[in-house]
Amino acid sequence: MHSPGSISERPFLVGRPLWQRNRLLDISPSLQLFGCLVILLSAFIWPLAEDWAGPLEILLVLVTGWGVLRHGRQLLRAPVAWLFAASILVQILSWAGVLLEHPQWAESSPKMHRLGHWFAFAAIACWLGGSTRNTLMLWLLALVSLLLAPWVVGGGFAEWALGADGQRIDFGLHNAQHTAMLFGTALIGLLVLAPRLIRTAKGFSSPAVAVAGLLWLAAVAICMLAVLYSQTRAVWLGLLVAALFLCGVGLRAAFLKYGSNSWPRLLAATALCIALLGALGARFGDIVAERLGYESDTINLVLAGNIEAAPYTSTGIRVHSWMEALSWIQERPLLGWGGKGRSLVIEHSESMPRHLKDTIGHLHNSYLDLQVNNGLLGSLLFLALLIWLLRAAVRTWRRGELPGDLLLFFLCFILYWLVTNCFESYLFFASGSYVFGLVCAGVATHILRAGFPARGIGKQKTKH
Repeated sequence: MHSPGSISERPFLVGRPLWQRNRLLDISPSLQLFGCLVILLSAFIWPLAEDWAGPLEILLVLVTGWGVLRHGRQLLRAPVAWLFAASILVQILSWAGVLLEHPQWAESSPKMHRLGHWFAFAAIACWLGGSTRNTLMLWLLALVSLLLAPWVVGGGFAEWALGADGQRIDFGLHNAQHTAMLFGTALIGLLVLAPRLIRTAKGFSSPAVAVAGLLWLAAVAICMLAVLYSQTRAVWLGLLVAALFLCGVGLRAAFLKYGSNSWPRLLAATALCIALLGALGARFGDIVAERLGYESDTINLVLAGNIEAAPYTSTGIRVHSWMEALSWIQERPLLGWGGKGRSLVIEHSESMPRHLKDTIGHLHNSYLDLQVNNGLLGSLLFLALLIWLLRAAVRTWRRGELPGDLLLFFLCFILYWLVTNCFESYLFFASGSYVFGLVCAGVATHILRAGFPARGIGKQKTKH
């Protein structure tokens, strides 16, 4: 059994082909190449040209369905396949229930994509083929695309300057909340996977280590500033929770490795972190303080229980819509109100101003959105998916078939993801599907390889 991040492996770029063979689908090299191009192009294009990513997503679904049915039917026995089938059933039941009892509020047909998007990671995982190398290449390409976004779809240096001046920016990525969530995810990955980057660079030469270190620092700086300038408190909170977990894992690993001799290293690391936070606070503290204090009056009213008096600020909108949702949930707790559920809550609110009703279509909380739309069955489905991913990831790591640093990144991401979705409906937006799909695919491909390898390929430990 290994502690997260302790697996020793050769640098993933040394002495191996660019893209490793698929160990989940017994397919020809040409088909593998086609599938890989689809997922790589999808990962790269989405942050830079979201509209172009739609056809690639449809193509991914079609080619994965054909590939699994023809060359990987063993994957249909995986729990994720059954969960996907359950998601279809839940959406049909929710739609049918509303059609029978409230036909005026039912959609013309059940829309399977709302919960189906959660399972995009499984399709991506099939083409990653159980390979750590393929996973890291996919993540690296997505990172490069995200780092280019401020200059391609955003305002470039002019927008960075506005952010430094205290204005809230979004780089053209839907809105500031989604921008912060995307860059926050990238920041977690850069921090957790940094040791792997250094090991990889050491496989080449000493100058490569310096170049890799500079590139890493530049990427971390860009992500940190993007998270700061997009001024999204939920993402700040999610990053704090993930950072505390990461520090806890680091402390445990240090004591296991060095015992009592770890104290000097820990004190030095603590002093460095305090100095870094102090420097950041001196430079950017005003932006953080202003954003945190912006809605203190609204928060105080909510904490005092005087919710009706809370103004319709960012926090007030959330709290009012959450309270409105409770009565709708109580009326149809099992199946919900179908695909229009969350918009019905907003539209039928008796207190929300009309200009907000015309611009808001969700509850700024994925879990309430899910409960209103698909009821307890939808919430249980999401919980079952998370439990399967977490348990299977830990079990695969313990068997030595999932690298510890990938597991650690996944665990940090899940904590961050659960927190941020309390204040925004990322589960139902393209940005959320994109991030959730990429991160979970990298872990799921190892899970599926460990339990459902392609015909003719025996179960063996992943060579990274």
